[in-house]
Amino acid sequence: MLINRKFVFTAAVALALGVSSCKKFNNVNTNPNVSQNATVQTLLPAAELYVGSGVGVDLQIAGSIWSQYWTQTPAGNQYIALEQFNPGQDQAASGWTNLYAGAENLFQLSQLADSLHKKSYQAIALILEAYTFQVITDGWGNAPYKQALQGQYVYGHKINPQYDSQIVIYNGIINFLDSANKLLKAGGGAPTTDDLIYGGDMGKWQRFANTLRLKVLLREIYIDPTGATKKIDTMYDGSPAFMGAGDDAKITYGANLGNKNPLYAEESSVQLGSVQNFAGSKTCIDSMNNNGDPRVRVFYEATSGGNYTGLTQGTYNIPAAAGSYSIPGTAVAGDGQNAASANAPVILISSWESFFLQAEAGARGLGAAAGNDNANFASGIQASFTYYNIAGSYPAYINSGATWTVYPAGGTLAQKLRAIITQKWFAMCGNQGFEAWAEYRRTGYPDFLVQPASSVIGGQRPERLLYPTSESTSNAGFPGLQPVTTRVWWDIN
Repeated sequence: MLINRKFVFTAAVALALGVSSCKKFNNVNTNPNVSQNATVQTLLPAAELYVGSGVGVDLQIAGSIWSQYWTQTPAGNQYIALEQFNPGQDQAASGWTNLYAGAENLFQLSQLADSLHKKSYQAIALILEAYTFQVITDGWGNAPYKQALQGQYVYGHKINPQYDSQIVIYNGIINFLDSANKLLKAGGGAPTTDDLIYGGDMGKWQRFANTLRLKVLLREIYIDPTGATKKIDTMYDGSPAFMGAGDDAKITYGANLGNKNPLYAEESSVQLGSVQNFAGSKTCIDSMNNNGDPRVRVFYEATSGGNYTGLTQGTYNIPAAAGSYSIPGTAVAGDGQNAASANAPVILISSWESFFLQAEAGARGLGAAAGNDNANFASGIQASFTYYNIAGSYPAYINSGATWTVYPAGGTLAQKLRAIITQKWFAMCGNQGFEAWAEYRRTGYPDFLVQPASSVIGGQRPERLLYPTSESTSNAGFPGLQPVTTRVWWDIN
């Protein structure tokens, strides 16, 4: 596992040019903890940029196609393998590499911040490590964790890290968050502009940590209902504050060279010869149209006739003229030929995700969330509208009586979850594609996704990402390839 053999450190100058410009240091023996050149002010933004690229490109693409927000255009061929449910082994290799590079920087940040008694920096490092490892294990299943960041000689020079089970990683995530909470209470020495996500607002980091913990425990609810329920109830006993409007954890980009949204940077005409690879999926666009959802105008671009029309998932081999179908909009970096896509953020956890998580906890009757599911369901929708500057359309939408606007307050748990997760799916359109795919695997909602005719695995669907070639060829601890249909630990539905 290459990322463990070298400490990845990105200097301030390189940050201005993007995470692709990095230096790797082999000789770290002069300092048993971190590189002589590292500072907390450079390690933090470097780590955040790596995580943003890890989530915002490969995982966003696969998640958005498999969640049926996007589909391959007939004009392109870049993502046919994803449409066929037959990804190559390195389809998500850069996602894997960037996430582990981020984790390495966060580990070094935690060590350095601890030695300097900068508790706020250390807390952020631990919270983002928890987030990063959850993304890794939710995408790939078992993964290097305990030995993953021990490539330096002072940590044992473990260049062939063993893979840990998902339950071990999930327990580690909770431990990260527990340690971070203690540091947050102590406080002191918060970052400022070097924190690209929250600008050093530690109250927001606390709410991020609480929201992440709730998500982690809800992922466990089907496989350990008693244990997860007890942990969530205990959590609510402490009256935790969760992310709300304005707390969206995101990395913002601009149009400057090296500071573009990483998905746009990959999809722009410079990279792929002016070919627009993404089309809007008929599955999502029709659902939004039928529901009178004004967000269709945010997440997609109108056809030449002024309509919002998607292509049937997996029909890239049927000719269709450009302009006759919608493509993803610039707000989600989906228009590869429009420079406005460069400004789209990468969202790690959103305010709407937070409200829908709280709605699910309430629907399940957990802790103080019990009975608040209806209100949090509505707040999740409203947060999405507010974020995309269409808050004025929210009252008419929520009061329209359209299918997905009516919360079944007196219904069964299954009916409530169907409404909550489906509205979460609408809100995550193109901005949290990986997360939407994870929620579909966990819950089976939305329950109206189609089986693409292009599938080469019959009626099955992708359940995981494939380990990259670098692991199967270079890591002696690699346990073997898993097919795309092998479920991850919590995926039992």
